[in-house]
Amino acid sequence: VKRHRYCCLTLRLRFGQKRYVLHSDNDRLSLSPANYIMALYTGQRRVVVREESIYNLIPRPPVKKERPLRYTSTFRPQVKEEIKSKQQPSRTMGPATVLPVASQGFLRKHSKERRHEEIGATRKASEASLLSQVQSFGSTSSKTSTKPAVPRRTERPAMGTRLSKDFITENAVKVITAVPPKPQPKLVDTPGGATQVLTDQRTDAGLLPKYVHKKDYGATPQYLKSRQEMTSQAQASFNSFLREREASGNIASVEEDERSKLLNGLKSHWQELQHQYLGLSVVTDTLPKKSRKQRIEAEMKQLEHDIQTIEQHQAIYVTATT
Repeated sequence: VKRHRYCCLTLRLRFGQKRYVLHSDNDRLSLSPANYIMALYTGQRRVVVREESIYNLIPRPPVKKERPLRYTSTFRPQVKEEIKSKQQPSRTMGPATVLPVASQGFLRKHSKERRHEEIGATRKASEASLLSQVQSFGSTSSKTSTKPAVPRRTERPAMGTRLSKDFITENAVKVITAVPPKPQPKLVDTPGGATQVLTDQRTDAGLLPKYVHKKDYGATPQYLKSRQEMTSQAQASFNSFLREREASGNIASVEEDERSKLLNGLKSHWQELQHQYLGLSVVTDTLPKKSRKQRIEAEMKQLEHDIQTIEQHQAIYVTATT
């Protein structure tokens, strides 16, 4: 309420005692400043500011809007002609008017019985004509029948014929010489005892281990065998080369004791360098400190590489000095 009064007071101070005319499609209203503000809030009407006058009270006739002409296609006559050409009278719904029944055509007694007799006679005549057509087609057909004719009712089959074959003995021999079938692997998956055949391709879900029963299961692949042969040949050629060099006196092999002493010496030297590295100053603000740190790091890295090389190779060869 306070806000509404404030709006009214503000409009009176700004615009005086003006009246605001609100135009819509069907009416024309004169609004006060407060109602004008409310109309502006809605945003659905067109507001025109006019001076207050007695002539605005005279009712005016409503303005009629002229509708634009409806769109009409240029192909409309052609479409009408096409539709008329395709239409046929009484095509699906029957004739438009049904002729009334004559006054003499009322229902009489036993009239339906005669009608049934006529329908039965017509049906029999149509069946007879259809049968004659089928018979004539079968007689004139050029196709030869592959099956023997159906025996007649008066014909009798040949009786009393016997064969010299002994079916009982033959069946007994088949059963004795037959190989017993292997039982199918089954799985009982319910408490009631329902079984599931594991060899069935439709229900096979990997329950039967097929891959482990293959002939080549667990065997070394051929490419690994060839690679092993190549490696063994290269090692044999390298060993023969070393033996030849040892025989000529160009190289000499390091003994195991010498190798262990060399390895222990490298490790002890690395520990000394590590002790020196840990004793360095944390702040390397001068050039001598930086150079000393870099030198110790380089020596430790080289020692680590040498130790790893000696540990990886059991046999060490050195060139013989003259």
